[in-house]
Amino acid sequence: MRTSQPTAKAGLLFITQDNNLGKSKYIKAINMIEDCSLSFWSLEDGEQGVGNAFLLDRPLTAFFSSRQCPGAVILAAMAWAVEHAHSKSPVISGFHSPLEQSVLEVLFTAGAPCVIVITRKLEQAHLPPTWLLAAQNGKAAIVSMKDTTRRLTTELAARRNDWVAEHAARIVVAHASAGGSLLRQAMQWENKGRTVDYLLK
Repeated sequence: MRTSQPTAKAGLLFITQDNNLGKSKYIKAINMIEDCSLSFWSLEDGEQGVGNAFLLDRPLTAFFSSRQCPGAVILAAMAWAVEHAHSKSPVISGFHSPLEQSVLEVLFTAGAPCVIVITRKLEQAHLPPTWLLAAQNGKAAIVSMKDTTRRLTTELAARRNDWVAEHAARIVVAHASAGGSLLRQAMQWENKGRTVDYLLK
């Protein structure tokens, strides 16, 4: 049985420490997080996370990209990442597609804050050391969606993207492939009154 004790509150955030996360099959992942002196916290809607939870109280810029991108888009995204990193404004994303991962590397190198949304439970996720280091240094928050699976399905990826967009003040799409799920989602966001900024039209 898991028990959580509130230790802090920030805006919509309820910071909690889980006292019973040491399940044997999760011990490796938990030890990685404990070695970095990171505590688990929970959002009001049930999502869990580690790292700097207070980043979610700041205006966030969502960044999305399809897996396949033209070269011009890649160059534009790298330039955008460098420019945005100087602003120190947090970027939120699943950072799953190759271009999203490249943007994350640029942001981490510049010490820019990031909110990384994953679709696995934190206990099951193999978090890269660079993510854990950024979380430990207060430069990243890693959020695990409450509805998770071991494999990323199209439906779950869409729910993650919607969650990211809902928590962002601004939405940036580097590239949405014609006929792809990201383009359909971007159109849905626009139909709901959200502005979607495309790096290249």
